[in-house]
Amino acid sequence: MKEPSILNDIRSMLSGFSETERKFAEYVLREKDLIYKSITMATEESEVGYGTIIRFCQKLKCKGFQDFKIKLALEQSQKEPEIPRGEDTFLLTVCKDIRTVNAAIDPALFDKAAKLLVPAKKILVIGSGGSYAQAWDLCYRLTRIGFDAAAEADAHMQAIRAATLESGDILIAVSFSGSTKNILHAVKQGKRVKAAVIAITNYEPSPLSAAADLTFCLKLRSQVLDAEIGSKIPVSFLIELLCNKLFKSAPNAVDALSLTAHSVSDELF
Repeated sequence: MKEPSILNDIRSMLSGFSETERKFAEYVLREKDLIYKSITMATEESEVGYGTIIRFCQKLKCKGFQDFKIKLALEQSQKEPEIPRGEDTFLLTVCKDIRTVNAAIDPALFDKAAKLLVPAKKILVIGSGGSYAQAWDLCYRLTRIGFDAAAEADAHMQAIRAATLESGDILIAVSFSGSTKNILHAVKQGKRVKAAVIAITNYEPSPLSAAADLTFCLKLRSQVLDAEIGSKIPVSFLIELLCNKLFKSAPNAVDALSLTAHSVSDELF
């Protein structure tokens, strides 16, 4: 008796798919690196729409493309020989990812980001799930060096606050996938009121990247199961580089850092 397999399910269901669903199914069966790809990359390479992919995933009893990738990654990991993942292995992976980010980001992007952020009246930083931790960290760092920044995690408040931005304000969206619905909705609200949008994401071909005025793209080759943990350090590295650039560019950054340091000095012995 064969073990349950999502790929076997796809093969057995080929005749029951619509023409476009079958086209995507054939793409899935031949694409060995699908778990590393975003839904936008999958739509472009398979030449089928988002709706077709979602319906295909739902027919396989998956909530959506991300859920489908998780099940596919779990299935593949069970077939591959287990590789020891000690401290040294993890450290090597993190160092490799940081080098990847360093090579992927054009230094000129930091100059462009500084030109947008330094004169900004307000900055709203948003993220969902694990990405919100980076959004909050970025907001904290911006505030320490004198920027009027706020972070928001709630989807409704993200949209509301984005809708109250104005021309000259900045919306920074942190999303590894670049295809999170509430993030894209908030970005749409920000664009509607003429706020500039800066994206931090992993995938260049993504709805978030397409909507942004400026995109920092990590270009990490991360399995969906590892992205939630492994992507955090490379994103933090990128934030470190960005804030270092802003600290050198903003005229009042040194004074602001001193002021904010003194504001909490009484909390220390």
